[in-house]
Amino acid sequence: MTPASVRTAIADAFVRLRAHRDAPVVLCAAVAYGLSVYLALSLTRNSTSVAAIWPANAFLLAGLLGCRTSNARAVLVGVCAAACAAATFANSDPWGAVIAFPIIGISESLLAYRILRNTFGKHVALTNGMKVAQFAVVCFIAALIPSAVGAVVVAKVFGGDPAFAFVTWYLADSLGLLVITPTLLLIRQTASSFESNLTVDDLVRHFVILSGASLVVFMQSAVPLLFLLIPVSVLIAFRLGPRYAAMATLWLTAVSLICTHQGWGPAALMGDSDTRLWVVQLFCFVNLLTSLGVAAELSERDRLRRELERVSVLASDRRRQLDTALDAMSQGVCLFDSNNRVVVRNNRFLSIYGLEADAVPAGMTLADLMAVCAAAGAVPDRAEAPVELGVDKDMEQQLQDGRYIRISQRVLSNGGVICTYTDFTAEKQAEAKLLHRTLHDVLTGLPNRRLLVDRAEQALAVARRGRNTAVMLLDIDYFKSVNDSLGHAAGDELLKAVAGRLAACVRGSDTVARLGSDEFAVLLSEGDHTWDPATAARRILEAMKAPVMLEGRPIRVGMSIGIAQPPADGTTVDDILKSADVALYKAKRNGRGKFAFFNAAEDAGVCSARRLESELSRAVEENEFRIVYQPITQGASGHVAALEALIRWDHPDLGTISPAEFIPLAERNGLIVQIGDWVLEQACRDAMHLPPGIKISVNLSRVQISDRSFVARVAKILARANIAPGRIEFEVTETAILDDETNAVRVLEELCALGVSVAIDDFGVGQSALSCLKSLPIGRIKIDRSFVNDLATDPKARSIFVAVVSLAKSLGIQTTAEGIETEQQRLIAAMAGCDQLQGYFLGRPQDLDRLELEKNALGTERDLFDIAS
Repeated sequence: MTPASVRTAIADAFVRLRAHRDAPVVLCAAVAYGLSVYLALSLTRNSTSVAAIWPANAFLLAGLLGCRTSNARAVLVGVCAAACAAATFANSDPWGAVIAFPIIGISESLLAYRILRNTFGKHVALTNGMKVAQFAVVCFIAALIPSAVGAVVVAKVFGGDPAFAFVTWYLADSLGLLVITPTLLLIRQTASSFESNLTVDDLVRHFVILSGASLVVFMQSAVPLLFLLIPVSVLIAFRLGPRYAAMATLWLTAVSLICTHQGWGPAALMGDSDTRLWVVQLFCFVNLLTSLGVAAELSERDRLRRELERVSVLASDRRRQLDTALDAMSQGVCLFDSNNRVVVRNNRFLSIYGLEADAVPAGMTLADLMAVCAAAGAVPDRAEAPVELGVDKDMEQQLQDGRYIRISQRVLSNGGVICTYTDFTAEKQAEAKLLHRTLHDVLTGLPNRRLLVDRAEQALAVARRGRNTAVMLLDIDYFKSVNDSLGHAAGDELLKAVAGRLAACVRGSDTVARLGSDEFAVLLSEGDHTWDPATAARRILEAMKAPVMLEGRPIRVGMSIGIAQPPADGTTVDDILKSADVALYKAKRNGRGKFAFFNAAEDAGVCSARRLESELSRAVEENEFRIVYQPITQGASGHVAALEALIRWDHPDLGTISPAEFIPLAERNGLIVQIGDWVLEQACRDAMHLPPGIKISVNLSRVQISDRSFVARVAKILARANIAPGRIEFEVTETAILDDETNAVRVLEELCALGVSVAIDDFGVGQSALSCLKSLPIGRIKIDRSFVNDLATDPKARSIFVAVVSLAKSLGIQTTAEGIETEQQRLIAAMAGCDQLQGYFLGRPQDLDRLELEKNALGTERDLFDIAS
């Protein structure tokens, strides 16, 4: 490489350096290096021509540690080499010294830089006493070989003693590295929190003390007082920190060396100038290590304190976040350690048990916690098994105020236990309500047949041990006439009134149940006092004599009662109910409004329910049934749109029997299949005599829609009658579907595929009124009369009615309003958009030929069949 290329490379490096952030470091270090070399060579040389004070290499080492890039360090090394050569040449030293001194000094700094980087890493930080000691060892090692080489060079060039030159060179270089470099590194570092709290008064006061002590020591030469300076340095390190301790050490080192070199101070007591200089250098070294060690340890302690504070603040923040998260939970949480002591609990836990925050502190034992909960009145005071936290389990707890708490307990890996507390009172209440609905009648709130059977079985078990019991079956006399004349709403109110009176006539240990329609049952159980079923029956009949107010007028009803007593009248619940049914029928035959006991010998020939079932078979064979039709009109025009086929049984002895009485019997013994097929065939034959636009609506029982062969039979009947399937519409109640929902849905889908339409009867009173609109293949809903009764008087009833009609229209389902009994109800239902209307106001159920007579008599006034349309 030619000199020109070297100059070009240096010039390019300077250009890059000017735009670099390391430029100030390089410039300051180079200037300090060159100036310190010149001053040391010109002022502090001894007899071997070696400078006794040599801070230059320390400036270069500090610059190398402060540069961020290798380019900056390369420039710094080159500039310092040139500055050292120039300073040596300016002191009129031989060319050997001019060439050797820069090489030796820069090699020493580079060696120290490399060792420090290998020892400390990227950043050299004197943060504790051990790191200060490591830095000192590195400086001593780095100065060793260059000092030996320098001593040889000095001996060759100047002819001095090599050993003496080595000692002087080594002490000067190592002391320079130890004093200058740490000072510059500490000055550059960011002030610690300890140093940032210092005031100007603190700095002035301590450095005044240092200056005063320096004057006392070095302005007299009679007493060796150098030891006074070390406590002052330690005091500054202790009170001001590492940076100011390094500055104080630098100050004392400079003052000590300069004064000693000039022959001032205690060192003047020693005759040999080189010896006293070495002694002072040793003093400076001890003072440096002591001050920087103390300062570094204090700095490390301050750092640890700040880290502890930071961790403490972070832990406090995390604890607040944890508390916030726990308090936001809807569940109560309580965490126990392995010693069954409370670690954490949230506010929800406290609120569940009604505790104050300070009532459950951290560290409370499980036993104390349970005692606090009991003292607060949250936990019932009763003997319970001791709580064990060492196992995973779930449990339920009922509190004193009736709330239910579900406790989930899980063991953690460290032996602790976390428990969650969930208030599931609402779920428990909903479960109780569902159970109550399952076992009780919706209308009256009385137990239903299922609950009655369960209690009757228990009573029979008690009766076998000699305790008396009795079963009463009760029937409201002429209840159907009330329904027909006043409507179903009045009938419902009558049933509620009767239920209330029955409950008031019996004891708390007895059971009053509603079995269906107007049929009730009473289970009498012998308690602590003797009782008489006849007395209870008379009390009930007497209570029923009082009139019931329905629609503002008194209605008198009677009741018939049949009584059976096990084991004489039966040993099973079914036998007892059948015996009571026979007795009930006997009471009715005896004039109604009476009670009768079952007597197997006397009731052998009485027409009972059992006999009625047998006569039902004969009625099917002898065709004792007939069909009456009730018109269903268009809501807008009033024209007849359909006729509902209703079956009647003309019993030769009992007269006309309502389907409500014999249909359940037919379903029980399977005759409903034959009856249903006969009704459909008769309806199809009658439809042939009607205009094409009028449909025939036929009711289906739960047995029919659960029959897998029913659809095939319907197809054959329609084919034999040669009638379009669209002329027939089947009506089925939601309750009937729910008996066998899966099969019922399949049958209804097959009927729709056949072309027959399906309607939901009594819509709104079943158990799944809305869900059926989505899941069942229906084309029409018949809105129950309970929604129609109050259309003219109750705004809420009108709103519900309109909502049901609108919902059906949005789903493409037609609507029929049942129970139209007034002109106002007809108008409101029609204006609400109801497609069809049905009720006594529009036409009562009658024989088909009777409807024809009405058509001829009324002409266009009623437009029953409106053939022209």
